[in-house]
Amino acid sequence: MAKFHGLDIYVEVNTGTEELPVWTKVGGQKGASLSLSGETIDVTDKDSAGWEETLMGNRAAEAEFDAFLIEDDAGFEAIKSAYFSRAEIDLRLTTQAKTYRANWVVTELSIEGAHDDASVTSMSLKANGAVTEADKV
Repeated sequence: MAKFHGLDIYVEVNTGTEELPVWTKVGGQKGASLSLSGETIDVTDKDSAGWEETLMGNRAAEAEFDAFLIEDDAGFEAIKSAYFSRAEIDLRLTTQAKTYRANWVVTELSIEGAHDDASVTSMSLKANGAVTEADKV
């Protein structure tokens, strides 16, 4: 697979249902990131010859992105609504070849308005359960 521009990575919100998803891009996006992490379980013993040995423990995922503030954007509205209602949101991050999808909780939603710049919003989300990876169709 060839290299591609970061501008080809999008955050999309399911504004339909789980059975019939309608993927809506969050408008005005600037940057997006997906961080996958894992805890380790130490299983070092006297037979480890002085080397630490580990097993993979629980995994986690966090997504962060920023966008120009477009208050009537359907994607922004869905995420903001999920935050205020303390609900999960079905969201995916898409690249040229893959989609990474999960149910997420919104952990941070900020709105910034500098006097000499466009107003922007930044959002952080944490996956509530498994993240699935699929080939983009």
